[in-house]
Amino acid sequence: MTTTTTTDGNSPTNIPMVDFSLVSECSGHDEQKSNELGEIIAEVLRTAGFMYVKNHGIPQSLIDGVMNTAQNAFHLPVEVKDQNIRSPEFKPSSGFVRLGVEKLDHSNRYEVRESFNYVPYEKENTLEKEVPEFEPALKALYGATWDFTQKFLRCLARGLHLENKEYFTDAHKLVGQNGNFTSIRIQNYPSINKAISLEESTRCGAHSDHGSVTVLFQDDVGGLRVETTKDNFVPVVPIPGTLIINIGDLMQRWTSDVLRSTVHAVTLGQPHQMGRERRSIAFFLHPDDEYVVRCIEDERLVSKEKSEKYPPINARQYLKDMMQHTYYTRVEKQQQ
Repeated sequence: MTTTTTTDGNSPTNIPMVDFSLVSECSGHDEQKSNELGEIIAEVLRTAGFMYVKNHGIPQSLIDGVMNTAQNAFHLPVEVKDQNIRSPEFKPSSGFVRLGVEKLDHSNRYEVRESFNYVPYEKENTLEKEVPEFEPALKALYGATWDFTQKFLRCLARGLHLENKEYFTDAHKLVGQNGNFTSIRIQNYPSINKAISLEESTRCGAHSDHGSVTVLFQDDVGGLRVETTKDNFVPVVPIPGTLIINIGDLMQRWTSDVLRSTVHAVTLGQPHQMGRERRSIAFFLHPDDEYVVRCIEDERLVSKEKSEKYPPINARQYLKDMMQHTYYTRVEKQQQ
């Protein structure tokens, strides 16, 4: 592992860089290398909570395919996008979320972003006629990212010294199928014009993710920032050829707070960033709907007392509780 020092404006940042060139070894071909990589991953998630990953094995052509076709999707006329809106109900669904509908910022600033959600088994609102190359590109990236994420989960199990190296993958058997909420979400941040109040606006308010793991691909515009200590945010500057990984609140709960779900946000940025459209692709991994998440009972990870820190909870119910608190109630009202 190396520490990457970059700058965004005048703000330095130190986000760990993890080399996944050994990720294929985490299936057990080389125990020593597998365990070493797993321990690096676990240590980053205990401390920084965010990491860059290089040599991840996901073809750049698949990432570019979604980035390029997403541009065509987001540039469709508003009336076309309004005919392909994601359902405001709590269920897996594909489609757009309108500009300014979501608000994660606690100060209730206007959030200048729109989104497109994709789940591979929900074909409605996937723009098959309007942008026919969009859904195939999404499906290909979804599959490749899930393949990578399974390797990541096995490495993490090794790093946490769990006896069952499939401990986490066993909780995600239905990814890509009905019965699992894992999705790709593309965030589109339009360029900022003078008509928007800079004091009363942002791109994405400070928040943590809800599920197991998030895999993020970002373009070269910048603006993502992660909280390293209380109220201290540092930039996660785009680095070509890398992706970003962080865990969600459910994984933190799963490990009795041993691993850290970090707060992050997307700011308006510097003037040269505000004048550009920004886009990112997030793969939000969730356990299967009916999986019951229990704090890990392994004394090599936590003591027996800490392993009972949180009660067991159904994965789907947990996500519903979190989403209704931060998203669905507000969206349903605004879309009526």
